[in-house]
Amino acid sequence: MGVAFAILARMPSPTPAKPLPVYLQIAELLARQIKAGYWREGERLPTEAELAQTLDVAVGTLRKSLALLSEQGVLERIQGSGTYVKQVTGTQRIYELFRLELTTGPGLPTAHILDVSRHSRPAHVPALGEGGAEAWRVRRLRFLSQQPVALEEIWFDAAQCPQLSAQDLGDSMYLFYQERFGVWIARVEDRLSAAPAPDWVVPPCELTVGACAGFIERVSWSPTNVVVEYSQTWFDPAVCRYSSRLSQ
Repeated sequence: MGVAFAILARMPSPTPAKPLPVYLQIAELLARQIKAGYWREGERLPTEAELAQTLDVAVGTLRKSLALLSEQGVLERIQGSGTYVKQVTGTQRIYELFRLELTTGPGLPTAHILDVSRHSRPAHVPALGEGGAEAWRVRRLRFLSQQPVALEEIWFDAAQCPQLSAQDLGDSMYLFYQERFGVWIARVEDRLSAAPAPDWVVPPCELTVGACAGFIERVSWSPTNVVVEYSQTWFDPAVCRYSSRLSQ
């Protein structure tokens, strides 16, 4: 207990990641809800007034979100009739590959940055990018709809990014790679198991050091089959679950 307390005492205060614009947050949340089956293809969504009240946003913001999803082919807006689900699969959402959901529903992912540091690539991390010897390590506390659910440790090649701070990072690392490096994630491989929570657990995460947690080990590749990122995620199965949906 004393060791764990000492580790917490040395860690800097978490830095909230740069949030997405509100209209984009709402668009991502609606897309995750559609993917989860809240609304099915061809089904009409609630009225704009009802949705805005449920999501606690202005109607104008909601309309911007719906317009974006319509442009992307997810929704179809029919004047005088309403807004309908047009396409559930085949989209490339910011959180398309984020598999954690609250037990009560998908939730909107956000993050607090706990630590950003540069290291020699450890043996358990695969070769990243062009196989450089050094990598950035980012530790984050993940939230779904403002509820803490998981801890993440992310590694990526340091060669393309000589300098990095917590203020440079947003809620979505994949969006960061696109905007900063011009690299996007084409596929991932997840390995699920259980593992002890790490010794850098911080509140308000309710996992305790060494306690059994859900565990995801992920490798992410670019379209040219280069490993862009390696990550480990410890999640609290009492409040969230891993979910992967396939359709034909």
